[in-house]
Amino acid sequence: MTRIARTVILAGLAVAAMVAPAAADLNDKLGALTGDNAKGYLGPLPKALSATLNSAVFQTGKVPKTGINFTIGVHVMGANFSDDDRTFVPVDPAGFQSDGSTEVPTIIGGSESVAVPGQGGTVLNYPGGLDTKTFTIAAPELTIGSVFGTRAVVRWFAMDLKDSDLGKIELFGFGGQHSISQYFPNLPADVAFGAFYQTFKIGDELLDTKALHVNVTASKAVGAPGLVKLEPYIGIGYDTFSMDASYTSTTDPTDHIAVSMDKQSNVHFTLGAQLTLAVVKLHGEFNVAANTGAAIGLSFGR
Repeated sequence: MTRIARTVILAGLAVAAMVAPAAADLNDKLGALTGDNAKGYLGPLPKALSATLNSAVFQTGKVPKTGINFTIGVHVMGANFSDDDRTFVPVDPAGFQSDGSTEVPTIIGGSESVAVPGQGGTVLNYPGGLDTKTFTIAAPELTIGSVFGTRAVVRWFAMDLKDSDLGKIELFGFGGQHSISQYFPNLPADVAFGAFYQTFKIGDELLDTKALHVNVTASKAVGAPGLVKLEPYIGIGYDTFSMDASYTSTTDPTDHIAVSMDKQSNVHFTLGAQLTLAVVKLHGEFNVAANTGAAIGLSFGR
């Protein structure tokens, strides 16, 4: 199991590493913006991060009352952006005046910078985005139980990008599920209440996010226990998400800018299914949350 665990964790880190080059450019892009315009530029991220981080946490409502059971795996979560997320109208900084109608890229908008004309022939350049329509992240996850119908869930990865301006990329989450079914033995499905808290950070202070997901998951397994079974599941929950950004202006290195994005709160609906083949588990799910999205996962254990 040690070799399997190492393979699963490395797979998660490899997917996370794919976003590092684009993220490394974020430091310079933000440095060219005032605080108000940094909020506009980063505007699409809170909903996307909330939708992805708060997905694929719980794949079953069945939590044994006692005994040793655990899984270790990787979940890949993605969320979609709308076309309206690709641009915003910037706020003119002090000493510059435009007609207030030119749209510039957000972080997910076109990759080309946009020159905004101002009075007296002045021009202000705004950075391009990453030119993407989806946001995807992978997270290694460990579950272990059970005590009084309760299991613990942990997510974690950390990467030190020493050759970039970012420093570390780090995700950490913890929470658990508690069986509701144990109190109502005649329920037609397995039902559990879950709560999960996560932090996701880029750099020492560049981006700092916090996410909380609470939900009730119901599932019903069909097939041969311990061999092959299919377990459809549904989840109804509630998400909260906050994000802070902190960066240094590229035009004035003494100007340190801190930005707090508006807090996100929304209902979260999940529909998915998990297939178990002996000790191998595969799952896929669709989520309607801050953004719509999907997730898949592979794990090992019982």
